[in-house]
Amino acid sequence: MTAVSTDVTGGPSAYQGQQIAVASYISPLSDPAAWDRLIKYDVTKMSILVANVVNGPDSAVDTNWQDVIQRASDAGKTVLGYVRTGYLGVSAQKFQTRLGSGDLADWAAQVEEDVDTWYKLYGDSIGGIFFDEGWPECGDNNEYVDFYKYVNAYTKRTHPGAYTVLNPGSPMASCFEDTMDTLLTFELSYDSYINSYTPNDWIPKDPRKLWHVVYNVSKSLISQVVKLANERGAGFLQLTNDLMPNPYDTLPEDSYIQSMMDAMDGGSLLNADAAAWKADGAAGTVTELTVVTSDYSSVKLSWDAATNAQGYNVYAGGTLVASVPSSMNGVTIGGLDTGTSYTIYVSAVGEGGTLGSSSNQVTVTTDSLPDGKTVANYKSSPRENSTVIEADVLVPYSIVRLYLWDSIECDFDNDPGWSVNFKVDDYVCAHYMVEGTTLYRYNGVLPKDSTAPPWSWAVIDTVTRDISGYTYTWTLPLGTSTVDTSKFVVQAQGYNPWTNIFEPDPSDYDCKGSSMCTTPDLLKWCDHAVNYLSRDDDLNYYSAEMIE
Repeated sequence: MTAVSTDVTGGPSAYQGQQIAVASYISPLSDPAAWDRLIKYDVTKMSILVANVVNGPDSAVDTNWQDVIQRASDAGKTVLGYVRTGYLGVSAQKFQTRLGSGDLADWAAQVEEDVDTWYKLYGDSIGGIFFDEGWPECGDNNEYVDFYKYVNAYTKRTHPGAYTVLNPGSPMASCFEDTMDTLLTFELSYDSYINSYTPNDWIPKDPRKLWHVVYNVSKSLISQVVKLANERGAGFLQLTNDLMPNPYDTLPEDSYIQSMMDAMDGGSLLNADAAAWKADGAAGTVTELTVVTSDYSSVKLSWDAATNAQGYNVYAGGTLVASVPSSMNGVTIGGLDTGTSYTIYVSAVGEGGTLGSSSNQVTVTTDSLPDGKTVANYKSSPRENSTVIEADVLVPYSIVRLYLWDSIECDFDNDPGWSVNFKVDDYVCAHYMVEGTTLYRYNGVLPKDSTAPPWSWAVIDTVTRDISGYTYTWTLPLGTSTVDTSKFVVQAQGYNPWTNIFEPDPSDYDCKGSSMCTTPDLLKWCDHAVNYLSRDDDLNYYSAEMIE
């Protein structure tokens, strides 16, 4: 095929043909073979892989992800860490930061926190950042463009060599050309790519500026789509035969990938340097730094503007924790340890990146968690046809799920469910789950010769979820007429240590000793346990002899 134009501004004189970039949201634990293939493919044809642990980096190293990220990097692939930018809180969804803010400065602080966490956890194996949920409008006085330029420059200054991608999944105005190394401007189906494609109204200086993702593409149509993407100036392309709601959680068969690679010339990345600070004079001193509020893991700050400021750096305990544009005179800093004192100051950034004098220092002590628990004050209020469940989630998480459990362990043969551990080898069996505002029922079947049930849920209804301050309130369309909704698990993960909070305590029902089976309610549960656990098969953790 004919390669994309080689008339490149600012790039090497050698060719830059089309390459494959993959949003590889595939769990390396559930499908390690897919990652083995991704790592082995020719790096000149497949140059970019995106890692997404839990809508971001999480707060601790995941050894399964660490393995594939390291091996991919060693193979020459550029592995990008996934970071949400929430459409900057201005889309119809009005997304908020993990701390419940829609302020641009707070989005900047969270984005930078996630960028730094990727590198803190996975080091130089991370080759850059994939900024998802990009907002495609310039904004008044280019405020949204300037936001992305600022976090791009922060990323590249703080982590030299970082490659950056911004993904709105839609056309963007020309004001965005210099915001990131690459812009992902199409992310829809084959039918949309053929019949309702909307191009940008500008032509980039370098074709490696554009990335298109097209799903529901059959193998027989690969050459057609590659050729069309080439004509539309997309230097990067991802095709898959997978479908919504998540076309990124599987990898097409090897012959499919080979067909893509055969249709492309391959090339290398174009990685721009961070934008230089302007020569606008030395920055003045920040004054009136004030603590507005603080809680368990965050502090909200405000300050008065400094002269000639091009940005403001915020330091806690002597460490840079956020950097915001000069238009912002306040920010909320998250990711702080609970029950800990911090000394904070702010410096303006001036000509050539030189810092002005430090502001006055403020000291803040974050709140201590009650009994060390990140989730507290949880309860269920069942009614005949509905149930209200409440819980205070005191620190931010990426995902907060709700499970309804009904027994100790699962009857995998007759009524399989999802296991949630309350001790190392002990678990409850859940048949209902709420994630976001969707109610699911478990529909997995234990595979033959396996002891690991699949993650498989069917949507059955919606729920009302309200978040006010720390308090999550779920209103479920399930009540005592259909299921016991008094037994539940609040599961929280991402950005803080994974936690499962059980109500009631399932340890009271494990029936390992006679002392457990004393009250009428417990006797009812113990009778159930004896009937099930006396079955003689290797799925049972307990045996009949263990129950008195």
